[in-house]
Amino acid sequence: MVPTVNTVKDEYDVVICGAGIAGLTLARQITREIPDASLLLIEGLGDKSRTGAIQVGESTVEISANYLANVVGLRDYLEATHYHKWGFRFFFGNGHMPLHERPELGTGHASPLNSYQLDRALLEKDVKRLNREMGIQMLEESKVEDIQLGEDGELHEVCIFQKGTNQRYTIKCRWVIDAMGRRRFIQRKLNIAEPHNELYSSSWFRLKGRIDVTDLVPQSETEWHSRVEGNNRYYSTNHLMDNGRWVWLIPLASGHTSIGIVVREDFFPFHEFNTYERAIQWLHKHEPVLWECIHDLDPVDFQCLRHYSYNARQVYSKDRWACTGDAAVFSDPFLSPGIDQAGFGNTLITEMIKRDRANQFNAGVADAFSETFLAFHNGTAWITQPAYAYYGDGLVCGVKLVWDIMRGFSLNASARFNHIYLDDQKNQALQPILSRLFVLTLRMEKLFKAWSRMTSKKYTYGFVNYFAVPGMLDLYHRNFRSGKSVEELLEDHQKTLVYIEEMAQIIFLMAVADTMPDKLSQLPSPLWLNAWGVGLDPKRWKADKLFVPTSQPRTLKIAEFASMFGMTELADLVNDRVMAK
Repeated sequence: MVPTVNTVKDEYDVVICGAGIAGLTLARQITREIPDASLLLIEGLGDKSRTGAIQVGESTVEISANYLANVVGLRDYLEATHYHKWGFRFFFGNGHMPLHERPELGTGHASPLNSYQLDRALLEKDVKRLNREMGIQMLEESKVEDIQLGEDGELHEVCIFQKGTNQRYTIKCRWVIDAMGRRRFIQRKLNIAEPHNELYSSSWFRLKGRIDVTDLVPQSETEWHSRVEGNNRYYSTNHLMDNGRWVWLIPLASGHTSIGIVVREDFFPFHEFNTYERAIQWLHKHEPVLWECIHDLDPVDFQCLRHYSYNARQVYSKDRWACTGDAAVFSDPFLSPGIDQAGFGNTLITEMIKRDRANQFNAGVADAFSETFLAFHNGTAWITQPAYAYYGDGLVCGVKLVWDIMRGFSLNASARFNHIYLDDQKNQALQPILSRLFVLTLRMEKLFKAWSRMTSKKYTYGFVNYFAVPGMLDLYHRNFRSGKSVEELLEDHQKTLVYIEEMAQIIFLMAVADTMPDKLSQLPSPLWLNAWGVGLDPKRWKADKLFVPTSQPRTLKIAEFASMFGMTELADLVNDRVMAK
């Protein structure tokens, strides 16, 4: 085979090694934003888009959908080819329970902004075609044998073997990008790859046809089926949750359904689900309702991955190399951060190339961007993975997920849609508020962990629509907007701080009512607390200044939120304590 566009040159501005979703979209982004940059994309040997092989990363959120649709210009393609996603959906508790009896957290209607369920092999095959139409040059079915990294302004050299022509190339470039996935070529070459986290592992497979969670519930359960508009749970990313594990069901426009098992290995050993036959037996043991629906079906394919989570000490360098996608880091598949993380990294890489071309790139920029990217990765893993231990707890995990969704709809959305991390003025202006929110996040994570250990397990509920949480839709619509000025961002972040402060107090009251209801009588009236002092150790309340608020009292919507999770008496207990405006 020959390159898709013209002849391979001896030298390029940018060489991207790897043509998975991270490399493909980076090539598009650079071509769209720096059209005069010469670029070569190198497709690997045995590329999965050629074989149709299963790949993880099939579900997007609004942030990654915005990246794919708007930043790299795939909106028309996504709308025509892939399913709209109906948000996240979680079913908590023992898999032996009838599905309609498990607490459910999800959406009652389609999300206001489109996100997508992606067939990755189809997506990558199609994006290669669309890239060719843009004039992006790709060296097909090739192996990167070595990368000689230049220093002190010297060009890099990429040594490539192309299978189809049996030809070798040595190509010089100013920027080299490692997008070769878990091969992590540059990190291993420089000994900056961190070891894999040995706790988290997964297997997944595709089945032909529509495996719909609504078919797991008898049609006679009319109230359950009517909770969701059009009974469209099928189009959500469905999670079957229990302590130490979750199972996903994702619909694909190719006519397949993706099913995955994700575990903490101190709860569930990898060898129990590392083949298709074992995975099916694992489902028979832990999710028998789903097993009954699928056990006699033949898989289209099967994949497993042990110890999938890993970090790195560095992902960008002043010497003009960078890692993106799985070649950089991978946190966890929960809440679908993969393509978001790749888009975030690609945007930082594109910005570094722009600054380099304007003679504004240096070690300070590279280090700051690397730290920013790794901080997002570490935060994602830190917020997600400790909670595996209580994934089956509908109350504690359900409330935590609402809290995490709030943060995603506010801080992450605003940062990505407005590229705050690329703008020093915006960053500096927002830093005081962001710092307060970060400290509050630390406090709340400790609260959730303590609550999970202390819960009475006496509360349950049927269905929580997270878009119906008071204030959630306003948060959503306010933050998923781009083009904001510094002043607008400051106003929005101040509103977010006010909202998050109130929700932290409500969640604290719920935790106290569940774990130590007798302590509610010790709380002050009128009821307004220091959200940065919440915790479930009453001996620490005074020292942590729980009763010394840092803001003026406001009305807390305790009844509205707590009752959604079945805690109706909490509203009665504290109703006379709430400070009216």
